[in-house]
Amino acid sequence: MSDDELIVHHRNWESLCLYAWQPYMYNPQLPRWLRRIDVPTLVVWGASDGIVTPTYGRAYADLIPGARFELIERAGHSPEIEQAETFVERVVAFLEK
Repeated sequence: MSDDELIVHHRNWESLCLYAWQPYMYNPQLPRWLRRIDVPTLVVWGASDGIVTPTYGRAYADLIPGARFELIERAGHSPEIEQAETFVERVVAFLEK
């Protein structure tokens, strides 16, 4: 990863901690917040995520009105790194719609 990519990745982790860490990745208000999203949303998940299973990704996508869920095979918790080409293909396809 380039320095710029590392910065973006780190900022994403900071955001995750701010929004979901009350405590230990549990926030009872998260479903309410997800339902309020009103922009096209793509939820991408690694099929082999051993930290947060795909069941959570599907549940999050179900809570976001009109969201699309994409599961990436042969990827764990960081599909954008582990299967970068597939990840980009899915994002581009989503953005082109």
